[in-house]
Amino acid sequence: MDYPPVRKPYFSEDPQRESFWIMFLLGVTVISAAILVLAWPLTRSVEVIAALQSWRVGPVEFIFRAFTFLGDDEFFMIFFSVIIWCFSKSLGFWGAFILLSSATYSNLIKDITVLERPPLEGVVHPEGSYAFPSGHTLTAVTVWGYLAVRVNNKALWIWAVVAVVVIAFSRMVLGYHFLGDILGGLAFGIPFLLAFLWLSSKFAEKGWIEKFSMPVLLILSLAVPVFLVAVLPGADPSKILGYLAGASFGYIIEKEKLRVSVKSPALSQLIKVMAGVAVLFGIIVGLGGLLPSSVTALGFIRYALGGVWVTLGAPYLFVSVGLSRREG
Repeated sequence: MDYPPVRKPYFSEDPQRESFWIMFLLGVTVISAAILVLAWPLTRSVEVIAALQSWRVGPVEFIFRAFTFLGDDEFFMIFFSVIIWCFSKSLGFWGAFILLSSATYSNLIKDITVLERPPLEGVVHPEGSYAFPSGHTLTAVTVWGYLAVRVNNKALWIWAVVAVVVIAFSRMVLGYHFLGDILGGLAFGIPFLLAFLWLSSKFAEKGWIEKFSMPVLLILSLAVPVFLVAVLPGADPSKILGYLAGASFGYIIEKEKLRVSVKSPALSQLIKVMAGVAVLFGIIVGLGGLLPSSVTALGFIRYALGGVWVTLGAPYLFVSVGLSRREG
């Protein structure tokens, strides 16, 4: 099953409900920003985070770690690969697109603010990783919010709310973020989501993408990420934008030339996922020594190869060995 592009209204066919939810989201943004401005020292209190450490016991900690994993790169790599290969290429690609673009946006703010994570005993933070805003919270808002709007399913809406709340809370319980980082994730994430929805609806209504030829789209899919890597600070943009460049390049070619159906028998779907994920992590992890992220260009190439594999290489392989068929 495929899902129609994002169009207005985003949240409800009822105009009053649509207005309510938009105002609600903007209200959460304003309140989060106001708390940050008016109570900044309190939002970065170590005592608040330390008090939450009592939650880190037994199965409760396991639940929080499971939810925080739902915001990790590894989870989303698998998640969107499975959607692209087995459910909906469009939903999977654009879901990955908002993930990668919002992650780039989050990392840019981190590199500008350069705020340290909570100094808690027993909690180890990645070297060179900054705290504000919480990237897990921001991407949870953008990704699950986008998927909920696109799929428009009540159960997914409920899950989106639960995922955002619990992922955000888990980052504090596990000692990775201050309360202010979580509020920053909301204050920056919600406007990003609304802007992305607006742009998506405009692209769908105006047919802007269809106005570009395939060669132009291919050039843009590589040129824009390369330019951003050149101007953005930090090491993460080369990985994130490399993956985005490769996935976009492959998606454009697959959509125009290969057109692989996502429908397959259950056993074939399972084999596709197992083989596809194994090769993906073989590229991302296995080529780390040959194409290290410490060298910007090499890291970009390695992650671009991973993106191309997901959107083009794996579908081509699946068709070649009979696990999938071409549409039509």
